[in-house]
Amino acid sequence: MSDTVRPTRWGWSALTVSALVVSVAIAVRAGTGDVDPGGLAVGMVGLMLTVAGLDQARSSQAREDTDAAGLADRLAVDIRQREEEARQRLLGGSDRTIDIEFVHLPSRAHQAADAAPHGTLEEVAAYYRALGSGRLVITGAPGAGKTVLALHLMLLLLADRTPGGPVPVRLSLSTFDPGPTKLDDWLADQLARVHRLRPAAAAALVRARLVLPVLDGLDEMDAREDPGLGSRAAAALEAMNNYLHGTAKGQLVLTCRSTPYAALEHVSLWAQDASRIDIAPVSPAAAEAFVTARAIDPDRWAPVLDALRAAPDSPLARGLSTPWRLTLALAVYDERDPEHGWVRDPAELRQRGLRTPEQIRDHLLDLYIRGASPMDDTTAPYTRQQVRIWMTVLARHLRTNTGAREVAGRRLSNTDLVLHELWPLTGHRRARTVHVLLTIAVWAVADLPAGLLDAWSVYVTNVTLMAAGSLLVGIPPWPIPSRLERTTVGTRVGRRQLVNGLVGGLFWGGLVVVLDIGNVVGLVIGLVYGSVVGLVGGATVGAGLAGVLSDAPEIRRPHGLASPRRMVRDDLVTGLVTGLVVGLGFVPFYWFALSPVLAFGAVFIYMALFGLGGGRVLALVYNRLFRCGYRGALDVLFRPWRAFGPLFRTGAGPALGAAGVRYVALLLCTRRWWSDQPLPWRLGRFLDWCCDAGLMRTAGIAYQFRHRELQDFLARGDIRHDPPGGPVSA
Repeated sequence: MSDTVRPTRWGWSALTVSALVVSVAIAVRAGTGDVDPGGLAVGMVGLMLTVAGLDQARSSQAREDTDAAGLADRLAVDIRQREEEARQRLLGGSDRTIDIEFVHLPSRAHQAADAAPHGTLEEVAAYYRALGSGRLVITGAPGAGKTVLALHLMLLLLADRTPGGPVPVRLSLSTFDPGPTKLDDWLADQLARVHRLRPAAAAALVRARLVLPVLDGLDEMDAREDPGLGSRAAAALEAMNNYLHGTAKGQLVLTCRSTPYAALEHVSLWAQDASRIDIAPVSPAAAEAFVTARAIDPDRWAPVLDALRAAPDSPLARGLSTPWRLTLALAVYDERDPEHGWVRDPAELRQRGLRTPEQIRDHLLDLYIRGASPMDDTTAPYTRQQVRIWMTVLARHLRTNTGAREVAGRRLSNTDLVLHELWPLTGHRRARTVHVLLTIAVWAVADLPAGLLDAWSVYVTNVTLMAAGSLLVGIPPWPIPSRLERTTVGTRVGRRQLVNGLVGGLFWGGLVVVLDIGNVVGLVIGLVYGSVVGLVGGATVGAGLAGVLSDAPEIRRPHGLASPRRMVRDDLVTGLVTGLVVGLGFVPFYWFALSPVLAFGAVFIYMALFGLGGGRVLALVYNRLFRCGYRGALDVLFRPWRAFGPLFRTGAGPALGAAGVRYVALLLCTRRWWSDQPLPWRLGRFLDWCCDAGLMRTAGIAYQFRHRELQDFLARGDIRHDPPGGPVSA
């Protein structure tokens, strides 16, 4: 007998015995009139059908999670679409870029073989493929184009990727805690969190080495510019050197500024078996070619280009020696006003007040922010002052995360702005406290019928128990968003989800008949209603609520130019729809036992409960029933300490709508009358506007400043309280 058959047989045997025990117990109650015998039969048949479907779904899901090659192919489509969009934003919406040059800087030992001495942007994919180890380190000055070069490499590799091959995935190292966390575990966690893979699927991809990590920002792990042996960057390099594929070191791509990487090499730490390439400054000839290709009227730039050719080592030449600075200058000085023509003259860059490259940098950044938010009385929703203040608040929050700031067991990023994870901006406890109070308030309102129909003492008791339970259970410090996800029944995965949901819905409908309406409306109505509610609810779960059933859903289809704020909105909608499905199951009981008004009122109460983060218990039940096979069903019925154990572990388990409510709590805590760090009510909409204006970009589920120089400039500068003006426009 195989190992796969034995657990199944034991599971069915245990279920049969348990079903007999439950049948006898309920039959005794049926003799007293408490349970309708017909409803009991329907419930037991539904239970058996559900277990059969769940076992089949479990086997199917296990096979799917081990199909690493298929997962990699689907992930590659998503990655390519995301990174094409990211590259477009980095280039300011243009398809023209500088063909930057790089040179190979050999390490003292343990470097990659077959590393060419130099290359260019267009040659980077061929350069990488020639490396025997598949390990590459990209260094350069701030703004030199490290991220653009890494993105270009990724897109070229994806374009030539064969089915089942490794997928380049760009991840920010700012959240990596190399002490207690292995690089493999962190990679799997990031795949699940950022790209919304199931944990088992993410781990399978990492184990099979079907992910090529493109690790961005080694220099952003520490506050110091010269990290030493005890730094996080040093520990991260050690973890990368211990990242193996068989007997060789695993493939990866790493980006870092030149100065921090040189400091690590000085203490004998570098990425072993890797080729380090350093991006060269933009030459005057390359700058002239780039300006000529991208400027609206290249003749206006003649004085600047003449100065670059005449003095290639001048502050102006060094201030415009990176692709980012040149792009910034073109954006600032090619701005035109519909009525007055050119807003600025590039010749201003030669004025005597700009004596250093740093002064040129700050001059361009200041004008860029102003230019991205011009004064306009008719078209835009924000004033120039609001844009400056809100972006400064966000930049300073990210600056506080530089180094080793940790909140509630998670290392905070100093580059990523994730809406439902931005709550530490208000402190460690304020937003979480408001979240708990909001949830208790919803529960208190939902239980008002108990006071109106029974007694206020009952209502007070219930609310007290709810409050105590919420404090005991705890709301997870880092809620994981749920999602409404339509599936296509034309695919194998879609059909499996739909069938699984339908069978699970019959089980839910059977429970409703047994526990709720069987002895209220009788056998016929109970049978019809229980079946209809079960099938409709099951179809909704199977085809539309995949995200409800687990705290880490399987991979999604790519969503084009979707905004990260959709995660918060989808989380709230998921909770509301789940509450609707659950509430409809109890309509007959309230209808016949109380009144039609209270019956439909109960639906809205359930929607509020689950939509505002109160659905954690149900989410855990669904997780066990629909994801864990017959063992999950047994846990829910007869081993509740296993099914509901995550409730008593801080931060464990899904909580429907909780991510959305945490975002609402953040907004409440950033009102001017409560906080000295004000943010707009519709923060996600504002950040989307910033992306359209060229001030921000999206990276997976996060917003980021378009460039680190822009973020640092806002963080260290004074908030400019300009005279109130009209709204600004992108």
